[in-house]
Amino acid sequence: MPSHNNLAVLAAAGSRKTQHIVDCVLSDPTQRVLVTTYTTENVNQLVERLSGGTGMLPGHVTVMTWFTFLLNQCARPYQSAVLDEVGVMRGLNFVRERNRFIPKTNVKRYYLDSNGDMFRDAVAAFAYEADRRSGGKVINRLAEIFDHIYVDEVQDLAGYDLELLDLLLKSPVAVTMVGDPRQATFATNNATKNKRYKGSGIADWLAERKDTCQVDHRAESYRCNQEICDFADDLFPDLPRTVSKNTEITGHDGVSTITPTEVAAYVERYNPVVLRWDKRTNTQDLPAMNFGQSKGCTFDRVLIFPTEPMIKYYQNRQVELADGGRFKLYVAVTRAKYSVTFVIP
Repeated sequence: MPSHNNLAVLAAAGSRKTQHIVDCVLSDPTQRVLVTTYTTENVNQLVERLSGGTGMLPGHVTVMTWFTFLLNQCARPYQSAVLDEVGVMRGLNFVRERNRFIPKTNVKRYYLDSNGDMFRDAVAAFAYEADRRSGGKVINRLAEIFDHIYVDEVQDLAGYDLELLDLLLKSPVAVTMVGDPRQATFATNNATKNKRYKGSGIADWLAERKDTCQVDHRAESYRCNQEICDFADDLFPDLPRTVSKNTEITGHDGVSTITPTEVAAYVERYNPVVLRWDKRTNTQDLPAMNFGQSKGCTFDRVLIFPTEPMIKYYQNRQVELADGGRFKLYVAVTRAKYSVTFVIP
């Protein structure tokens, strides 16, 4: 398949990656389109934007989570190719991971729990196996249903997700993917397959597929001002620097700190969105959003209650943050258009 039919856009936060999907999808109502992404929050944002806020999607557009896509569009239709019977598969088990000691020859127990629900870390591998055993019928069926598949937040895909994506890139279906290697706060599974491409490694995976996919890198942010971009870029010094297209001056701009005793007055004056690591974080009873949950959002100002490692990093940029902390701090900082303020004792 010629590479111009497939496109990957790797770009910084605020570069209008998701808007690229929205614009492309709405530009051609003759194309039967699927838009998919990992999290429910991102699906809701996509539906909101593609429907113009009405919740009613255009007739040519289907939006679903990646796991719904894997289960209903890939695994379920050809389950008999792997299980030798139909009607066995129920839903998904997001709570437990499959037992690693069960051999693959014990097919049902390898992929399914006792209720017939497929383990989340097995569904992509099952779909890939169903395609292999059926002689490519899984991918052929998708090509009959959709002309174009869009994947938002592609850096969240992992394991056998990438094997399926590889098959799609070689199929008649056009594939467009957008993502940011610096925002790998989630992963669909913890499989060892393709482990080196997990998260920020997606850039390497795509670079190896130049024959089947054009890769565009974009380094402009229409959201964050330059000081915020610079702070965020410092977390990933090996990646291209970001150029801000936001030149608006408000009088309270860039990155700063306050002490815990200054929080109440600051919130009263600037009304920032409060971001935290998780619900265990003491945010002085202020309503707050977890770092990871804020991905895809845009706010005028954010007030961050950082973790201890993040405080040490802020005070000394030579301190290295673990990848999980780096990714989430990058996401938190780049939600803001004008100001990022850290609460530091």
